[in-house]
Amino acid sequence: MKKFSFSGKVFVWPGGLGWYFVYLPKDLVEKIKKNSSVHGAGFVKIKATVGKTDWQTSLFPFKRENTFLICIKKSVREKEDVFPGEEIKVSFSLI
Repeated sequence: MKKFSFSGKVFVWPGGLGWYFVYLPKDLVEKIKKNSSVHGAGFVKIKATVGKTDWQTSLFPFKRENTFLICIKKSVREKEDVFPGEEIKVSFSLI
């Protein structure tokens, strides 16, 4: 299982729906594409970790920026005190 980690700034998706994301750095995008299997519209299944909290999710393709996004679930944000604009460390492994 291939593992990755990076730091990124949390942002709220425009539109008031309350979705929180972190952009995957561009230098990881090609590594992910080479080492993963894509499903659906380009999603990549992962097991993510922020702080001491793990969860299963997917990398969301963001074609306009040629990158992926990781959605930070509400339960994770609450457990780890994560807020918009904050720089967080995200670790993940491909499933």
